[in-house]
Amino acid sequence: MYLRLSFIGLMLVCLPACWQPASEHVVIQETFMTQGNKTDDIDSPAVWHGPQGQHWLIATSKSADKLFIYDAATGDVIKTFGSSGTGPGHFKRPNGIAVVDDLAFIVERDNKRMQILHLPTMQLCGMTQGDLQHPYGIAVVQHALRTYDVYITDNPGPKNAETAKKIYQYRVVRAAGGCSINLVRIFGDESGPGALWKVESIAADPAYNRLFIADEHAAHKDIKIYTLDGNFTGIILGTDLFKTEPEGIALYPSTDIDGYIVATDQDRVNNIFWLFDRATLAEKGSFTGAVVRNTDGIALTHTSFGPFAEGALYAVHDDGTVGAFDWATIIKHAVMRDRLDKDRCD
Repeated sequence: MYLRLSFIGLMLVCLPACWQPASEHVVIQETFMTQGNKTDDIDSPAVWHGPQGQHWLIATSKSADKLFIYDAATGDVIKTFGSSGTGPGHFKRPNGIAVVDDLAFIVERDNKRMQILHLPTMQLCGMTQGDLQHPYGIAVVQHALRTYDVYITDNPGPKNAETAKKIYQYRVVRAAGGCSINLVRIFGDESGPGALWKVESIAADPAYNRLFIADEHAAHKDIKIYTLDGNFTGIILGTDLFKTEPEGIALYPSTDIDGYIVATDQDRVNNIFWLFDRATLAEKGSFTGAVVRNTDGIALTHTSFGPFAEGALYAVHDDGTVGAFDWATIIKHAVMRDRLDKDRCD
């Protein structure tokens, strides 16, 4: 039996006049929007904070077969990297991206692989060969020193086909000669409440042994939670909450065990970012951007830098640009407990 964790109905309580229900979604102004256009077909962002003061926002471009690298503090373009092809440093429809330490893990749907690049040199550390069929999203967990567990969503059947989709788990070990990559397991329920039908976005929280897998299929529209070793937990997040497609998912760790899970309800008009308590998975609030719509991937950083004292959320806008939101502003205005605080509402 699975748990329904979105609390749509609430107990009647006495509320201050300034309070707004979650269904009305606070509007938060973006700190900046990057420059670009829809022909870039931007899919997913990731953030890298380098040892020499670099703050990079790296976004995949599906149509241009390259990476756009921006200053994460300002949105200014630093450079682009890559071109269409099959060799190292070349891409064919790159989509999911994750950054851990000084490694960028990039999924390419049409090359059916993952590349791992060193940052900031962009030199190849390693790549998969021959396993993936139609990969999309990626999550990376540091397993041990210089060792990583990588989870990639894969949709092997026709789009929206009623066939179960899978998650590929790899173990990556970094050494002087490069990265060794070994397939650990392929998992995903084929029936029952934990079955995966149309999977793209994925995120991991090792502190709670949770893997968040967004199922975009029209009959589901929810987030299934698996363990890091591939077992369905029985928990489904956001049942009846997502109205269009659950998309970008990211973790904001306030401490080792506290923080938030952010998940996107992708829509061209009502594009909503939902916040859930990291520990309890209770719905904590929601917001929409003043500009950002039709969001695919998102990225979160809790590092203090530039204008972001408590970090930032980055969200793709309508395939062409990326919007940056100040995390402190999100917490101040979008979290329900703060909307109940009259001093903050005034």
